[in-house]
Amino acid sequence: MKQLYAVLGIPEYWTINAKEYKVLAFQLQTSGQYHPIEISNVLNRLPISLLEQALNRLTEETNITAASWFM
Repeated sequence: MKQLYAVLGIPEYWTINAKEYKVLAFQLQTSGQYHPIEISNVLNRLPISLLEQALNRLTEETNITAASWFM
């Protein structure tokens, strides 16, 4: 899929491992290759680790409290 995303010029793509609460994010480089990133440039410098923390909170909190914390 990442080759198709690159051809389409998708600037970032993310994969989520729901069992381990991990988010892997990749950014398209000028070379046409994707490289791992820790901060999203598409979502206003959002740290990927913040998304992982929100996923972890969902195991102990309600969707509403986790979403409130995330905001």
